[in-house]
Amino acid sequence: MIDNPTIVRFAEPADADGIVSMIAELHDENGLFPLSRRRVEQFLRRYYDKQGAIIGVIGDVGAPVASIYLAFDQPYYSDAFFLNESWNFVRPEHRRSDYAKQLIAFAKHCSDQMKVPLMVGIVSNHRTEAKIRLYERSLEKAGAYFVHNRHFLGETAWDKDR
Repeated sequence: MIDNPTIVRFAEPADADGIVSMIAELHDENGLFPLSRRRVEQFLRRYYDKQGAIIGVIGDVGAPVASIYLAFDQPYYSDAFFLNESWNFVRPEHRRSDYAKQLIAFAKHCSDQMKVPLMVGIVSNHRTEAKIRLYERSLEKAGAYFVHNRHFLGETAWDKDR
């Protein structure tokens, strides 16, 4: 278990284009809904404008190779706050590293420091079981996702041959 995520750093403005590029790669692999660059940039602005988000990255400034996004959020039924993970992505050429584990450790560290729960989910059709095993080694399992009428979305990454 990684107790001190030493290689994960907070994103800097110079990382923004690289993060957007990573999100496009993530979408190409697992995108269930159509990609909106405007929406991705809104998420990044929430972080850069210090509006309740955290982005951890691995890699040189301006050339990130892995990233995680955590939003300070509330459930629809509670006044409690939690950190909600939106993505944890490692570029394919770096997947034999421990970067995904480092990003999880970073998220857990943020949760510990903020004294709020961390919620992480997987919406994927690519190596899903491996991702589940990775998270089960570090986090308590709390549910699953299901989809109905996916065909209304048009062609997505889920329709590509695997």
